Amino acid sequence: MSSNIQEQFTQTKHYFALAKKDFFTPYLLSLTFLPLFFAFIFWSVILYIFGGDWYAMLYQYLRLDLNLSIAWLTWIQSGLDYIIKMTLFVFLAFCFLIFSLLLTLMICSFLAPFVVNFVRNKHYPSHSLDGNTSMIVSLFSLFGIYLLYFLFLILLLPLYFVPFIGSFVILLPNYWLFSKTLVADVGEGIFEKKQLKQIKREQKSKIRGITLPLYGLSLIPILGFFAPVFALTTLAHLFFDLKNN
Repeated sequence: MSSNIQEQFTQTKHYFALAKKDFFTPYLLSLTFLPLFFAFIFWSVILYIFGGDWYAMLYQYLRLDLNLSIAWLTWIQSGLDYIIKMTLFVFLAFCFLIFSLLLTLMICSFLAPFVVNFVRNKHYPSHSLDGNTSMIVSLFSLFGIYLLYFLFLILLLPLYFVPFIGSFVILLPNYWLFSKTLVADVGEGIFEKKQLKQIKREQKSKIRGITLPLYGLSLIPILGFFAPVFALTTLAHLFFDLKNN
């Protein structure tokens, strides 16, 4: 078991090193500025709308004043205020993570063909691009993925408000969506549909060993802005290597 983990770590490190070298080329750096631009616009709008005293205003709007005059009953008001504050905080954090993830994945879908072609031309010129999925089929596939994602969000909703546990539970459907869409964006441009299904089935642990740390990088402030292009590059190396073998 430990040898398998060590082997997986070595392989992941190898693909990350390849992606790092490509990432700092002028072409991929130029592509990186696109998500940075959209991220800047997105967060500027978010801060403009929700910045300042919005949290306090929302709290005051949602707060229920029980007007308890008996001193020993004031703990009820304090407990209720705490529940409202925590609920509002979890809701805003929930929206923050979802919109950040969706923005990142939309950018990845747009940039994937450019990154895949760059990696192929530079490192794997003899490899063919066998992806033949039409735009309409891809859109329907993405629609199905997003539908399942929102279903997962709804099913897990009660757990989001459990202290400490909720902040970790929300990461699970987000990782599922992150992995599912990135693998589709890159894999469907390299493999035929049946080949990609076989690769995902046979190389599940290897793919997970790449997507998990990539997802972790996307959650880190600042670094998360650079994650889309780096993630696409890493997965492109992985899939071309699998195609070669």
